[in-house]
Amino acid sequence: MKKISDIMNTKINKRMICAVFIAAVLLSVLGVIDLILNPGSDFEVLPDFPCYSYPQTTLSMYVVSEEPVSEKTSALVNEAFNKITKTKFDTKVVLHFLTYDEYYSTIENIIEEYEKYVELGEEAEKEFRKARKAARDNGVATDKAWEDSWFAEHPDYIEFRETEEFTGKDTAAEENVMVTVEGAEDYAIAEPKYPDEKKYQIDIIWIDSYDRYKEYIDNEWLERLDDELSGASKKLKEYISPTVLQWVKWSSQGTYAIPNNAAVGEYTYLLLNKKYMDKYSYTADDIPDVFSENSKFGKYISDIMRYEPSVAPILGDLPLTNVLYWSPNTETGKINGNVFSLIGCTYDKDRNFYFEASDNAPAAMTNLFADNNYTAQLTEIQALKDSGAIVNESEAKGKEYAARVINGGYELREQFGDEYYVNILEYPRINEDDVFSSMFAVSTHSRSLYRSMEILSCLDTEPELRNILQYGVQGIHYELTKEGYVKRLNRDYIMNVMNTGNPLIAYPEEGASPDIWENAKKQTLDLKTSPLACFRIPQTALGKEDGKDEKNESTSDDALLNLSHISEIETCSRLIEEKLKSVKNSVELKNVISEAAALAKDAIEYQASSEIKDSLYGIYLRWLNDSTLFNPTISEVYTYFDNNYQVKNPQPHYIVFKTKDEFSYFLNSYYDAYYAKQYINKYPENGFIVAVLTVDPFYNLTFTSEVNVKGNTIYINLDAKYKVPARNKTCGNITYVPLDGNYNDQKIVIVESYSEDTE
Repeated sequence: MKKISDIMNTKINKRMICAVFIAAVLLSVLGVIDLILNPGSDFEVLPDFPCYSYPQTTLSMYVVSEEPVSEKTSALVNEAFNKITKTKFDTKVVLHFLTYDEYYSTIENIIEEYEKYVELGEEAEKEFRKARKAARDNGVATDKAWEDSWFAEHPDYIEFRETEEFTGKDTAAEENVMVTVEGAEDYAIAEPKYPDEKKYQIDIIWIDSYDRYKEYIDNEWLERLDDELSGASKKLKEYISPTVLQWVKWSSQGTYAIPNNAAVGEYTYLLLNKKYMDKYSYTADDIPDVFSENSKFGKYISDIMRYEPSVAPILGDLPLTNVLYWSPNTETGKINGNVFSLIGCTYDKDRNFYFEASDNAPAAMTNLFADNNYTAQLTEIQALKDSGAIVNESEAKGKEYAARVINGGYELREQFGDEYYVNILEYPRINEDDVFSSMFAVSTHSRSLYRSMEILSCLDTEPELRNILQYGVQGIHYELTKEGYVKRLNRDYIMNVMNTGNPLIAYPEEGASPDIWENAKKQTLDLKTSPLACFRIPQTALGKEDGKDEKNESTSDDALLNLSHISEIETCSRLIEEKLKSVKNSVELKNVISEAAALAKDAIEYQASSEIKDSLYGIYLRWLNDSTLFNPTISEVYTYFDNNYQVKNPQPHYIVFKTKDEFSYFLNSYYDAYYAKQYINKYPENGFIVAVLTVDPFYNLTFTSEVNVKGNTIYINLDAKYKVPARNKTCGNITYVPLDGNYNDQKIVIVESYSEDTE
């Protein structure tokens, strides 16, 4: 292969050039002859379309590596990566590899230096223009010699002379370079010239936490990506969990990073031995869980203990499930929902705390030892211990077991499914770390947001590019086995699969389950939301800062948390935690429950109040309200079209509200407060109201308060109307569906009037 300097002087095969030239001339001549001889022929004259240029550009991408990457390895990976990006997007990407320890200090230094550099460049341009104007006013020619002299007098500005700001044009490809064809060195072809990476250029960066995400947004270092996600990069929404995207968008009132999709959280499963379940005529549905009133778990275990003495009834610990603790850290302001505390709540396993209309409610706070669901679990577990039903693994000595609780991913269903019924006790809950621990973002200083998003979209949707960034160059850093697994050939290039794009489209490594990513995709569909993710007690409430707390701006007010209450609850929690560990029987447990229910009573009552501004729960609820997480949403929307419906005809919309909160939220969100207050009290006792939007959904609104339910039919009487002038505001994420369906298995019928005889 010849050097570039030699290539430029290469004598291109003359015969090849001549052949191409002659062919071009012949084609043009034949076209003209055809037009002359056959003026009525079908020869098509193409319309004069505008010509869109798509110039080559260069991006910089900073990637975190598990181990240092050598220059040689970096060059190899960059070359392989750019073979794809240049071909697909006319984009060269300069990959910079940094270990975690050096990553953010490097990134932040580049951004800070860039901002200084921009300021200096603006100063240079201003001074240059000022001097040039003065020279011209004095009749001095501002030619190249003058420019040379001026820049010589201002050496601090010399580096800006050839920049876009001074030249008025991009340094992108303005010419092609000649490169030889591999395997045919006598020939040369034109290859686009890519611009050099700019000084302090930074386009794509990696984000590792919620706090850093918020900090970089507050610093205006990250581009907002919502327009791209709704446009050219909308394909990303098909590959990333919608729950994860909701959290990323909600937390900052916009999407400023693309999370690297992954299986997050874990299930809690109840294994039920099929052999003995079938033997004693129990079905999986008979025992959906351990503690619910309708579960036959206790009876099943009793049968095992009575008739199967060689079988371990319950192997291993039996944990509390679906419990949220309120355990505040007064240093960070975070609430740990997994650390034992006297205060907390229990909830249904299917519960989503936010985003879903059917479950849209905040987490509760109370003394758990006054919560019957919590104490019932404690009591039942201790009763099973007292009876000898719970056996540890050393005692079981390889025995069969009738039941067991385990934690893990979706794959456990297949692993244990042949011998056990695998019932879900707890779904994976997405927490703050799951969402924000690995994301790619585009810098506000990026050369091109559009091109950067093309690269990120490709990384998350197309395996070829994705696997190069993760594993390096096939045949050099890894090889694929016949089964499709990655076998590493060395440790020259080691990356974390969670930090280099969408792991669900990466090759699995040797030793991994063949269905690892398929199971991960299924697990993401079961994700439930966590109620405390992203919540911080404001530093002002903790008495650590004066004025506005930047990271919790919406919740920073005059509320000051009573830290003596928090300390008292924490001390009592640790006391009860230790006592629970030492409980030996049900009698002792009963005494501990009674003691715990009476501890820190005033402190808990105060901090759990939703009416007190400076209570822990009050601060949390205001955060929910300010953050818009707890917004009752419109349940269903039905669109009715007349048989003779035409586009220009009035188009009525019917919106069914299931609760007063939903109705109130709709009014307050989309209509003037005066009308919202006036009409909220018209919500009917039977729990339904219908908003009928006519002519245009945002110009005129009529409410029907007469909704009659008879059997499986909802009758809506359009005679009772209350008009409300509407504001010109869109209705958020309302989804319109045809009226000719059912609402909660009930048919909707529009009538002019309703009576008991109406059918």
